[in-house]
Amino acid sequence: MSFIKRNYGWVIVSILAIAPLYIIVNMLHIDFSKGLIITLVKGSESDSATTLEMLYHITGEFAIRWMTAVLTCTPFFIIFGITNLYVRQAMGIATTVWSFLHFIFFIWAEGFLETFTQVNYVAGLIAVLLLIPLLYTSNRKSMKRLKSKWKKLQSLSYVAIFLSILHVAILDKTWLVYAIIVGTGFLIRVPFVKTKIIRLRST
Repeated sequence: MSFIKRNYGWVIVSILAIAPLYIIVNMLHIDFSKGLIITLVKGSESDSATTLEMLYHITGEFAIRWMTAVLTCTPFFIIFGITNLYVRQAMGIATTVWSFLHFIFFIWAEGFLETFTQVNYVAGLIAVLLLIPLLYTSNRKSMKRLKSKWKKLQSLSYVAIFLSILHVAILDKTWLVYAIIVGTGFLIRVPFVKTKIIRLRST
């Protein structure tokens, strides 16, 4: 119980990140009898294509939601004065996992070479690749080893969210929601605005 009390933020984020995987698992059939064989639950080619499209759309939606959530942590903390809710790292891991799943299902559905046929696909690929060093260094050991360079490395998340929004913007109109949320978050980070909010909060 003491572990949960100390890490309740991690626990909540983990539950929220893992729970939707139940939907994904129900759309797949995993067979270990002859090694690892993963097939779609629906067998016909038309149904399989539909299922794959659903899989990579669902995973992509969760990936950008988690990425947006990571970048709104600091604005949230500024507005509400929270300093002890250590969830950013867990959110970053959730972002990377869902992004990898999205990329895997996209390749399964369209093929790897399709990634280079459209600007939005290339933007998505670069965003996923940028998440790899962020995931690898998302621990206290890396923070101590890299010191001031760690924050510079973590700033790649800004590039990743920009590319992700570009990726979504070309596909549909939901990008505007994420752009507004992220843009508002950056506005709150501006020193003048941040100071104003802190003063209003303390009155």
